[in-house]
Amino acid sequence: MKEVTGNLQVKNGKYYVLVNLYDRSGKRSIKWVSLGLDSKGGKKAAKARMAEVLEEYNRNQRKLLRAVSKKKAPEQFIQQREQVQYQTVTEFLTDWINLSSGRLQPSTIDGYKKLVDGRITEFFGDSGITVGDLTGEDLNDFYACLEEAGLSGTSALRYHGLIHAAFKYAVKKELLDDNPCDHADRPKQERYRASFYSEEELKDLLTAARDSPVFIPIMLAAYYGLRRSEALGLKWSNIDFQTKTISISHKVIEANVDGKFQAKGFDRMKNQSSNRTLPLIEDVENELLYHRQQQKMNASVLWGAYCHEYDDHVCTDSTGKLLRPNYISTQFGKLLKENGFRHIRFHDLRHTCASLLLKNGVPMKAIQEWLGHSTFEVTANIYAHLDYSSKERSAAKIAQVLAIK
Repeated sequence: MKEVTGNLQVKNGKYYVLVNLYDRSGKRSIKWVSLGLDSKGGKKAAKARMAEVLEEYNRNQRKLLRAVSKKKAPEQFIQQREQVQYQTVTEFLTDWINLSSGRLQPSTIDGYKKLVDGRITEFFGDSGITVGDLTGEDLNDFYACLEEAGLSGTSALRYHGLIHAAFKYAVKKELLDDNPCDHADRPKQERYRASFYSEEELKDLLTAARDSPVFIPIMLAAYYGLRRSEALGLKWSNIDFQTKTISISHKVIEANVDGKFQAKGFDRMKNQSSNRTLPLIEDVENELLYHRQQQKMNASVLWGAYCHEYDDHVCTDSTGKLLRPNYISTQFGKLLKENGFRHIRFHDLRHTCASLLLKNGVPMKAIQEWLGHSTFEVTANIYAHLDYSSKERSAAKIAQVLAIK
């Protein structure tokens, strides 16, 4: 392969280097690479930066030649590498998502596809930018576009996470030399402030929900801080009425099956810490036993019309069918509106559980284990602003140490 050369150019008031690239046949292609320097600045600095860029390209080319020499099928490897570099951004991301379907959760796959089919395609679809052309400045432009559209930094991070993971994979497989995300400005995440009910509001909610078809998942979320998927995934075989324990090890989510979204169960939890065993609270036990009696009664009354596919699941409707996640959210919102309660999301019951535990002196580490957060930092980031009692203890201690005698 020929040595990579280039020349300095100015575009839109910025310095760029026009890089000359050559394939195996000697065919030339060009690539615009932003130097991140204003054209009003010194040309000497731009030339110095251009030299660094060209040296980096030549260094990567030498690495490629060494990598190719180690491959059993160098021609096939080079062809695969070139194929990736000439793909459009949307094509590449779609291929990576499909390739990752075996190791990513179905809900994650569905979410990634929506990101690609939506704003990523809108921005990159007609731009002509290929994987090999993509730069950190291109990504910064994309993130700026997201911000202009009203998306939060947290939402923009989801796009950044997808793109970074896909390009990281390509770099690992030596299909790309560099990850453009490493040269972009990572969107900033706003600190999340969860909504939650007070103790009185939650008690009123539980009373009003007694006759609701979604009472059981509401109760599980309130007492145990279960995620919606965890509440729906609870099985009778997970509950030991002898040892008084309840194990969280299964979940139910909305998954895309043959183009249609439907409830589907998985034994693979969000993270390892999500698998947890908790004490069976007496009030919860009584409600669960009553609910199981109702399930048996419904099965005996409906006979053949009753669905027995989900007999081991706790959260089923009156005909034995598994409750759908979206149905839970819809019914929960309807319940709040009908009773004049302040609007919160179903997931905010999890936050309510945590805030009540914290308010009543339960340590943050214990709350992490109760909720099944992956790390202590996750719990602290969400709920640290509620932990006023620790500040009071700190105030009392420093007042004691520095007391004027």
